[in-house]
Amino acid sequence: MNRKHALTLGAVGLSIALAAPPAFGQQAAPGNMNILIVCGDENGTYAKCTSLDDRSLELHLRLDLGHRVTMMPDDTGEAEMQAAADAADLIIIPESVNSGGVGTKLTATSTPIINMEAFLQDEFQFVDPEGQSVDPGSPEGGAGGTIEEPTGQVEVGHFGAIDGETDIVIVDPPHPLAAGLSGRVTVYTLPAEINWAVTEVLAPGVHSVAALPDYPEAQSIYFILPGGSLFDGSPSPNLRISLFTENNNDLGTYHRMTEDGHRLFDAALDWALTYGM
Repeated sequence: MNRKHALTLGAVGLSIALAAPPAFGQQAAPGNMNILIVCGDENGTYAKCTSLDDRSLELHLRLDLGHRVTMMPDDTGEAEMQAAADAADLIIIPESVNSGGVGTKLTATSTPIINMEAFLQDEFQFVDPEGQSVDPGSPEGGAGGTIEEPTGQVEVGHFGAIDGETDIVIVDPPHPLAAGLSGRVTVYTLPAEINWAVTEVLAPGVHSVAALPDYPEAQSIYFILPGGSLFDGSPSPNLRISLFTENNNDLGTYHRMTEDGHRLFDAALDWALTYGM
C-alpha cells in the first residue's frame, strides 16, 4: 500500500493460529507446492519481507501446510520476478508491498495470483484503471468524507481499503472461496481495514463471493478465471483472486483474524492451488 499509519508492534510473537482442516468439502491442496510471496517494507516500517505479517504468512505456508516458499522483494527487476512467477505454483501478494514497486511486473504470468494489495486492483485490470482509489475510504468518499459531506480530497471512491471493519457478507455461499460460510461473517477480532472495489468499475470477468455489509456494491472477495475478460477486454492469462485481507502495518492480518477469517484465507489458498486439477 502507498500510505499507512504505522503503529508500534511491541513484543508480539510470530506464531499464527493453526487453521483447522476444511470441513466444507473444499479440496485440500497437496503439500510441497512452490509458492512465491512478493513482499515489501510496510511503507518503510520494516526491512523488506521481514514484517510480522509476511513472516507469519511464510511460516504458515511452510510449517503448517508443508509448502516451499520463496520471498521476493517488490523492487526486484521485472525479468527476474517474471521468471520466478512462471516457475511457481502460486503467487501471493500481501499488503506489505508498495503498489508502485510491483506495478505490472506480474500481469503476464500464467501462474495463479492471490492479491491482497488494494492498490494493485487497477494494475491487474480487476477494475477500471481510471477509477478513483481511496486510502482509506468507502464508496461514499475518501479520508472520512461522504458524498453529502466531502472532505474536498475525494468525493466518491471506486476501490480502496475501508477502515474500522470486522465483517464481510458472503454473496455466493456455494463457491469454494466462501469456505462453506454464508451471510454476515466476522473476519477480524478487532476493527481493521478491508479491501474493496465497487461493482460499477469491475472487469466483465469478475465474479464476486463477498461484499461489505454497509456497501453491498463494494466487493471484498472476488476473482477472474483464466480466459475471463479483464477490464480492458483482454483475456486473463491466469486465475486472479482479490482478498479482503488488509493489515494496517501493525499487528498484521493473521493475528487479528477470527477462525472464519483464517478459514476463508486457507480456502483461497486451496482453491488457487487446485483449480484446474
